[in-house]
Amino acid sequence: MSDEQPPPAAGDEPMTIAEICAEHGVSRQTLHTLRANPNSGFPEGVIAPGSTRPKYPRRAVAAYFEAHPLRPGRRTDLEQGE
Repeated sequence: MSDEQPPPAAGDEPMTIAEICAEHGVSRQTLHTLRANPNSGFPEGVIAPGSTRPKYPRRAVAAYFEAHPLRPGRRTDLEQGE
């Protein structure tokens, strides 16, 4: 019996955290917050044999960000004090 997983379907290659951040314009901190919250609905990562870092299915990540559009906050560090 083999523990190997079938290759991903075309367009569903696994993505690293850095690739998700670059492609979807989120910070690593935001992504880690989403991953840590089980109620966020962020897709589960898959750890390949011989690796310690999870990768995420591209389609599942895209579907998550489509369903949860980014809402940038206001930068308060640029505001003048009164």
